[in-house]
Amino acid sequence: MISAEAPVLFAKACEMFILELSLRAWIHTEENKRRTLQRNDIAMAITKTDTFDFLIDIVPREDIKLPGKKIQSMMLVA
Repeated sequence: MISAEAPVLFAKACEMFILELSLRAWIHTEENKRRTLQRNDIAMAITKTDTFDFLIDIVPREDIKLPGKKIQSMMLVA
């Protein structure tokens, strides 16, 4: 059984998580002189922030564009 406070707590935690990730992705967007948040901005925010390390395996690595370079594939060959 879930207490009445649990959904409220989870909703607030999700809101804070999305806000933090979005703000860090927006910084990358502005560094590239754009006004539209893109998927690669979120991927870059995840790779640059240690807090989001648990998402590294979930976000496609080939979408990450490093400044001054073309698309880099960081996938390991088995």
